[in-house]
Amino acid sequence: MRALFLALAITAFGASAQAQELTPERAAFRAIYEELVEIDSSPTTGSCTRAAEAMLAHLRGAGFSEADARVIVPEDRPDDGNLVAVLRGSSRRAMLLLAHIDVVDARREDWERDPFTLVEENGFFYGRGTADDKAMAAVFVDMFVRMRRQNYRPRRTIKLALTCGEETSNRVNGVDYLLRNHRDWMQAEFAINEGAGGVLGPDGRPQVFNVQAGEKIHQVMSLTVVNPGGHSSRPVPDNAIYRLSRGLDRLSAYSFPVELNPVTRAFFERMAPIVGGDTGAAMAVIARNPNDAEAAAVLARDPSYNAMMRTTCVATQLDAGHAPNALPQRATATLSCRVLQGHTPEEVQAELRRVLADEQIQVEIVRRRDGSRPPQLTRAIMGPVEQTVARMWPGTPIVPVMTVGATDGRFLNNAGIPTYGMSGMFSAPGESNAHGLNEKMRVRSLYEGRDFLDTIVRAYAAR
Repeated sequence: MRALFLALAITAFGASAQAQELTPERAAFRAIYEELVEIDSSPTTGSCTRAAEAMLAHLRGAGFSEADARVIVPEDRPDDGNLVAVLRGSSRRAMLLLAHIDVVDARREDWERDPFTLVEENGFFYGRGTADDKAMAAVFVDMFVRMRRQNYRPRRTIKLALTCGEETSNRVNGVDYLLRNHRDWMQAEFAINEGAGGVLGPDGRPQVFNVQAGEKIHQVMSLTVVNPGGHSSRPVPDNAIYRLSRGLDRLSAYSFPVELNPVTRAFFERMAPIVGGDTGAAMAVIARNPNDAEAAAVLARDPSYNAMMRTTCVATQLDAGHAPNALPQRATATLSCRVLQGHTPEEVQAELRRVLADEQIQVEIVRRRDGSRPPQLTRAIMGPVEQTVARMWPGTPIVPVMTVGATDGRFLNNAGIPTYGMSGMFSAPGESNAHGLNEKMRVRSLYEGRDFLDTIVRAYAAR
């Protein structure tokens, strides 16, 4: 019983200490974060424009004029607005802070809590967008407000873009739209974006600090078989569904070759001693020799490691036949291909044709995206990161990572603006459940990420 009372006392003290740490500045930031999370910016029921205008109000209150901050709304898309702002420096050199303010849909009946009400509970913030990506968006708005009120004068110009359309393809993508139509607001030497945070170990302590440099490019392909069809009472061997199924079987047994770039090679090198065991040993081997089939087979057991090593194409949708009593005249499969940077969709298309080995299976590029190359992790970028991580999380290794998904960084990289993902917000693997039910962000991680981003932005801005 005494131990129980002691545990309760320690818990109460921790909660009290955490509450005391909510300084006026931190409370003001929390209010911005809360307001942004509670604005529904999902594609079905929400509005990015409303979120952008709410954040613009904070900038106006800090003294940003129309010339330095505004909401830009694509024509005929009133809910797809974007916020842009600039804190002008003494030189023309610029950096860009990017975050998206749109979120995926969230149904109240599915969630334990209202997804558009910020709830702080048991050391977490719950709500749609708490992690992806309104945490960074709120940090950047708060940063701009404080910098203007402090009369902060950077050497390097700092630009801000809070954009719509990152999560879904049925909205105008803000980054693409701004680059095409308002390039001056986006032009920069480099950009900081979402894409990487920090990983907590089983003991809850920082295990790895990630910096994202590069991402796979999502290309959508289709496989189609057409056939004369006929009455189902007279089946024939040449069936469109069977032919497509046999091709998909061949594809399921195929793996694209292993290819490492400087980022993924460094990832496996640095993660090898951290992971340890057979997997860690395989990481060390693959970093030295990407052609080692045995090491590749060990790593391929983990879907994330497998996706980092190679291009992947997976069947995600099927559509076949036109009537239950008719032989199919058409059978189509949709493939989601995540292509390593440096390869074109046409190269993947040609490889699919080779693997399918059937001229009657048509391979088409449904949605083509331009490829790009991973940005270089230069000393100018990594120096401030290393110094800040050493101060905030001593002894935590910095591991570069290539995201196997996609961010809006692909547009910036293609536009010649090297883009790096870093937030300083730590979580346990799979913990935030972004896009899923009951999305959450650790309270401590949010505030630490705010401090980290403020520190490195000021370091970059001083150069």
